[in-house]
Amino acid sequence: LGVTTVYVTHDQVEAMAMGDRIAIMNEGRLQQVGTADEVYRSPTNEFVAGFIGSPSINFLTADVEGDTLHGPGGFSYTLEDPSVLEGRDQVRVGIRPEDLYLQDGGSVPAEVTVVEPMGNENFLYAEMGPVELTVRVDSTVRPDEYTEIPFGFDEEDLYLFDMDTKESIKTKTGESEIAVEDYDVRSDASA
Repeated sequence: LGVTTVYVTHDQVEAMAMGDRIAIMNEGRLQQVGTADEVYRSPTNEFVAGFIGSPSINFLTADVEGDTLHGPGGFSYTLEDPSVLEGRDQVRVGIRPEDLYLQDGGSVPAEVTVVEPMGNENFLYAEMGPVELTVRVDSTVRPDEYTEIPFGFDEEDLYLFDMDTKESIKTKTGESEIAVEDYDVRSDASA
């Protein structure tokens, strides 16, 4: 229609589905403006990262020792690029549920407490020491409750936030390498 429309909603799923650009506010203050992909993949701060995404991102506090993060429940992860850690003793770590996967000897040792079948996928609720985690996995992954499972993640999927300001210091960097042009798109069903 060529009409600019401002639509206010508290439903983040609705905002991400309908909006060309999303403005996220917290207590009357503008936090970030961007496309759904921008605010999801590159949140400006911990509030935006926690607000956008369903289920919500997992957060934990980690101590910095050189290039390694140490957190609750045995969490330990060594960064290939530790430059963002310089001058920091602690950081807030964010890992989205869909970015965690089963991995022998993984950085995220957790005890699965609930398996929630969703049909095409399962949500695993787990505890890593005092931290509660949500993991989104394939529907074929159904561990018994109270099973210890090591999870892993890729460094490109790791979010890091400043302990004091809560501002982002590292966001998701992985980009899709597949373009629409790479698909065999046919306008004629008989082709």
